[in-house]
Amino acid sequence: MKMQMSKTAKFFLYLFLIVVTFFTLLPLLYTLSASFKSNMEIMSGHTNLIPNYAKYPLTARGSDVLNPMANFAEVWGMSGSGLQGTTDFADYTINSLKVATLSVLITVTFTAMSAYCFQRGRFPGKTFLYYFFMATMFIGAGSITVFPILRITTKVGMNTWWGLSIVLSATGGVSNLFLTIGYLKTIPKDLDESAKIDGCTFFSTWWRVILPLSIPILGTIALMTFRGTWNTWMLPRLMLASDQTATTLVVAIVNLANSGGSGASQYNLMMAGSMLSMAPMLIMFLIMNETFVEGITQGSVKG
Repeated sequence: MKMQMSKTAKFFLYLFLIVVTFFTLLPLLYTLSASFKSNMEIMSGHTNLIPNYAKYPLTARGSDVLNPMANFAEVWGMSGSGLQGTTDFADYTINSLKVATLSVLITVTFTAMSAYCFQRGRFPGKTFLYYFFMATMFIGAGSITVFPILRITTKVGMNTWWGLSIVLSATGGVSNLFLTIGYLKTIPKDLDESAKIDGCTFFSTWWRVILPLSIPILGTIALMTFRGTWNTWMLPRLMLASDQTATTLVVAIVNLANSGGSGASQYNLMMAGSMLSMAPMLIMFLIMNETFVEGITQGSVKG
């Protein structure tokens, strides 16, 4: 029998959701607001969301004309470190896209195939390997593992954008495997038997039957992998330190904080750069919103 929620319970539920939404969106709104302010207004400590151009006018360098888009124009045309160089933010964006795209391809391919093998396959050591992989879910590529990762990648010459993609894929895919296995449990095994009767091998069953049905969860994994790779800072900062032309967008944005020289903090440029870096993720989420919700929901039912 379906239980009906009382009006009082609904009121407090919606009130709670409104409060959570407010505190979730507030930092984003402030970042958006600060990206249209001058650095002097930000440093003054005012928390107003509407820029005060009357007191703190925002102008482009070398001009006295009010220009609300000056921060974005300056960020897009300068180098990420604020110093001389031929690499600008368009190049840093392309670098991030290359790293994120390759990471997505590696992660989705590995996850789709390994989840199918673990969930449908039968081979010696299956249980041991499964729990071994699951145990690594709690070990991230943070302060504990970053030193050995750097030593290994330096030794084998992988301190490149493609090496970074491989490392990010190898250190963050276990939770994706867990979700995909849970999703595959919702696909009836009768489909495998029917495919086998029709002459499909183990691999062709995955390719022709299971893979097309796994699009929702794989789309979710692609989105989460893209987001995680796009936003990561530590490994790109360390692995690509010797090649500034391969610097990713997030590393360049963090460098903007000191782009004023002599230790001066340029928070207005950093906020504008942050908004530029958010744009691809927001666009991807809006496009893949339904796939993301469907995949993450069904993948967690029997995970």
